[in-house]
Amino acid sequence: MDGFRFLKGAKMTHPTTGITLEYLDKSDAVCFVLFNETKEKVILVKQFRPGPKDYTLEVVAGLIDAGENPETAAFRELREETGYTKDDITDFKKLEKGLFVSPGYTTENLYFYSAKLKSDSIKPKELDLDEGEELEVEWVPVKDIVEKSNDMKTLFGVNYFLGK
Repeated sequence: MDGFRFLKGAKMTHPTTGITLEYLDKSDAVCFVLFNETKEKVILVKQFRPGPKDYTLEVVAGLIDAGENPETAAFRELREETGYTKDDITDFKKLEKGLFVSPGYTTENLYFYSAKLKSDSIKPKELDLDEGEELEVEWVPVKDIVEKSNDMKTLFGVNYFLGK
């Protein structure tokens, strides 16, 4: 897997059977479920993804930079992808531990965070996207989330934090 920027193929020996296991060694990541002030809508980002080879609607998410803690990364991603900041939100919550994205083939843990806007009248700042990143921001009614998104972290995150 030479030339990969975010993924590194690795192998290990199973501790009891001795077979060789292949997996991806990947950085941990964060996602941020941002609701509007009434929790009737959630902000999603539309971007092209190589897995489905199509555009998806997902909650804000991104990799944790080297030396960065998950909460700092979550607020960085929120600012970059939506224009909203820590000052714009209330009711901040988090899942206390990271969850494995797919433990059968990757080391990646995903840390979940959520908040709601203090007021729907708050105007976001301009997006601060990474080089080559192209996305559109969309407020989606929570009741439509299953129809609008085919992303597991989005469906889990929205449903987990909706009642919290």
